[in-house]
Amino acid sequence: MRVKVQNLTKRFGEVTAVDNLTAEFESGKLIALLGPSGCGKTTMLNMLSGILPVTEGQIFFDDKDVTDLTPDKREVGLVFQNYALYPHMTVLENICFPLKIKKVPKAERIEKAKEFAKMVHIEEYLNRKPKELSGGQQQRVAIARALVKNPKLLLLDEPLSNLDAKLRVEMREEIRRIQRESGVTTFFVTHDQEEASAISDYIMLMKLGEMQQFDKTRNLYNQPANLFVADFIGSPTINQLHGIYTEGGIKVDGDNQIIKTNNKWQVEEGSRVVLASRAEAITFNDKDDIKTKVVEYYLSGKDTLVNLKIGSYNLRGYIDATKAIKIGDNLNIGFKKEGVFLFDELTGERYYE
Repeated sequence: MRVKVQNLTKRFGEVTAVDNLTAEFESGKLIALLGPSGCGKTTMLNMLSGILPVTEGQIFFDDKDVTDLTPDKREVGLVFQNYALYPHMTVLENICFPLKIKKVPKAERIEKAKEFAKMVHIEEYLNRKPKELSGGQQQRVAIARALVKNPKLLLLDEPLSNLDAKLRVEMREEIRRIQRESGVTTFFVTHDQEEASAISDYIMLMKLGEMQQFDKTRNLYNQPANLFVADFIGSPTINQLHGIYTEGGIKVDGDNQIIKTNNKWQVEEGSRVVLASRAEAITFNDKDDIKTKVVEYYLSGKDTLVNLKIGSYNLRGYIDATKAIKIGDNLNIGFKKEGVFLFDELTGERYYE
């Protein structure tokens, strides 16, 4: 099912949780709603489900306006952060419950429950109670219960936050598998950019109720729309050098060098800018002439992640682990063309070539 929101706004008193958001989401895709706490992602999810009424704007499922429909009329499956399983019911009874409410005959609902239990790999636990299950198993039950009524939309609100690190990785892969098998359009709320990047087709990154960028997952990393996106997406965090644009380069605060790159931005002389670069965009070649000093370094597989000082700032780059370096060494660096961006320091807006 295709989902469209138009000028969607939600206010709580004087606080605007979601601010005039317009976007269209493809059918059958997994979309991550990503951002820091308080950015409006869960509010957005709750408006899609019908739990929260809309202050302004409209929500469309395919071409149907569902803005004023109650949750039970929207054909939505919702999985909460705490899974919300019924403790006195068995796994089978929990999964069957939405069908029981719909008065589906017992034999039919048991058959369907077993079908979805198999899909989420919990068919051997049907007679257990929730307290007898691990966190990951409880999550699978909650997903099966949400899917058993064949929703047109599946909404997952921070479903991995209660799991340990290893299980989180396993379960995010399982969620991706289940979503692909079921083919249901899915929204996945998370504050973890690695989690969002690992499983989603598209990411909507939000800040203070506003959409910063909605794009294919890889594009947020390779083509960030603004400095907030560039800084939020990626590990290690993107390097930032603040300074003044002059003579076709950047004079970094606290340093007399004019840093020039292979990029040709259209920038007014004297503008305050931020030169942002991914760690893998730093080069260490004989022809490189930007002077830096080694502050620290860490082994990272076949490479060394080296922390460098330039002017008032640090930046990180990957250098061949066979190259001998030590703290205090002077190293010359350069920049590749890809993975290097320039932003307005005040607004965070990106300059393009």
